[in-house]
Amino acid sequence: MTAETASPEAAAQPVVKIDGITKGFPNRKKGFQRIVAETNVDIQEGEFITIIGPSGCGKSTILKMIAGLEPIDEGAIRLEGEPITAPSRKLGIVFQQHVLLPWMSARQNVVFALETEPGSTRSREELNALADEYLDLVNLTEAADRRPSQLSGGMQQRVGIARAFALEPQVMLLDEPLGALDALTRHELQLQLLRLCEKQRKTFIMVTHDVDEALLLSDRILVMGAGPNAEIIHDITVPFSRPRDVENVEQDSKYHELRSFLLGSLTGH
Repeated sequence: MTAETASPEAAAQPVVKIDGITKGFPNRKKGFQRIVAETNVDIQEGEFITIIGPSGCGKSTILKMIAGLEPIDEGAIRLEGEPITAPSRKLGIVFQQHVLLPWMSARQNVVFALETEPGSTRSREELNALADEYLDLVNLTEAADRRPSQLSGGMQQRVGIARAFALEPQVMLLDEPLGALDALTRHELQLQLLRLCEKQRKTFIMVTHDVDEALLLSDRILVMGAGPNAEIIHDITVPFSRPRDVENVEQDSKYHELRSFLLGSLTGH
């Protein structure tokens, strides 16, 4: 099966350019060990890119380097041509764990993030209205006044997603945002995230272990090989148009063909 890189016109003016980056860590037995081999990726504005691969291949490390949370050994990552060397307001991130402030309500958690924006001149009423707007997008209007301890795990993660979106970053980074949830809650949030992504049409870069999640949400899927010194072995264009109807996608023969291909790539079969 051939399912490879995006079209030639997608090569111009990437919003995020990963240019020859590598990453390694000290190893007590082997000395310095490279985890991520030289990696080059161009990501266009409005694309949803997902990175999948075996555990330990460095996919979350790459996401942290894009976020400016992890230093790069070699190469550079550029946002609109400027090197990323530290966290930026242009880069939002949603982690697997929501990291909510437990003494604040859902609304207050979103407002607190908005208040920390440099130069913000919004009034309290405007901040509350904006927080409510994004909580409504993730179907949490009725839970806006509840604290995290009064919310389920899925609801807590939705607050984290609303908070990240409310900051209106240019690029959204998703580090296994649904990985800690049970299967039913995860599927419900996948559908909500799909609707939210298609409404916002930002640039997204996600790490996940879930092949079905990658196929449902992504425009391209980057498959990493096993580590150490892992590299991207496939750059696959997902052929389903947007907006996506989940039932139609899952019944499409291309879905099952790609799913088998991805699972085979991950297991080496």
